[in-house]
Amino acid sequence: MASLNNNIKGVVARLVKVLNDRNRDIVSRRFGLKSGQRETLESIGQSYGITRERVRQIEGAALKQIRDNMKSGSASLVEPYVNLAGSILEEHGGAMAEKDLFHKFSGSMDNTSVNAALVFFLNLDSGFVREGEDDNFNTFWALSKQQAELCRKSVSSLVSALGKKGLISENQVVDFYNKNAAVKNASPKFVASLLAISKEVGRNSFGQVGLTSWPEIKPRGVRDMAYLVLKRDSKPRHFREIADLINSQGSWDKSANVQTVHNELIKDGRFVLVGRGLYALKEWGFKAGTVKDVVKDIIATSSKSLSKDEIVSNVLSHRMVKENTILLSLQDRNSFVKNNDGTYSVKKA
Repeated sequence: MASLNNNIKGVVARLVKVLNDRNRDIVSRRFGLKSGQRETLESIGQSYGITRERVRQIEGAALKQIRDNMKSGSASLVEPYVNLAGSILEEHGGAMAEKDLFHKFSGSMDNTSVNAALVFFLNLDSGFVREGEDDNFNTFWALSKQQAELCRKSVSSLVSALGKKGLISENQVVDFYNKNAAVKNASPKFVASLLAISKEVGRNSFGQVGLTSWPEIKPRGVRDMAYLVLKRDSKPRHFREIADLINSQGSWDKSANVQTVHNELIKDGRFVLVGRGLYALKEWGFKAGTVKDVVKDIIATSSKSLSKDEIVSNVLSHRMVKENTILLSLQDRNSFVKNNDGTYSVKKA
């Protein structure tokens, strides 16, 4: 890293040497060549008492001057770095999120002077395309305009597919693209790049892929994390166990308090209290309410009156309680009627 840092700084110094002091300073500040932090046209313009448009013009003219000078031999100084970036992009399907490209190039995702130099070099090469951040995409680099457009279209098609399919695995994403005529020989690295580029699609800590608007992909609080771990676990859990499951997730950077988990689950309609401190997901078919409420609902929605055994069997599919608790509920004469044949009906108001 130290060698790369020294060598690349030397190349930058050679390239900008052709510029006058002011233009050299403007280019350096615009790309963050010294500190790694890029400065805006406006801030640079204020320091020189000129408009942001004038700064843009100076930057453009300075880059053209550097490119013209490179034709006389200095292009060879940049080639190793540009070729390395190109091979990294090629390996990942032709496009990558800028931070991931930085990490592969220098070992750091941060805005360092080395990564700033890479951006500077790629800007001098007309073949590479940098797509700036917007509402749907993070900043990314592509080998060509065609590759950048393919990347956007590929993400868009995946967003549409996920809206119909729901959560899928990364392998299923690879299969999805391999069936798409526009994308040939999609690799896991290509899929990983698309997920990093897109703000609409992401993966959770279980390797599942979905829309970032879904709580399974981007949990926004304890309730969403509880939903995620329960859905993954596929069985009812005590709220203490749910708190432990949440805290064991490496992607969760907060601590879930046991009592907080209990309080949040009570308020959320996605969860059903199915036993003493035991919670399940409503989407699994569990009914909300007390045991008596569940008994009443089961009998009321049945096409016929039900026997004691039928009621117990049905309730146990919705609640993790003892049989005696169900039988005790049936003893409420204000709610239920025991018929002559031993079956039960809901008492009419």
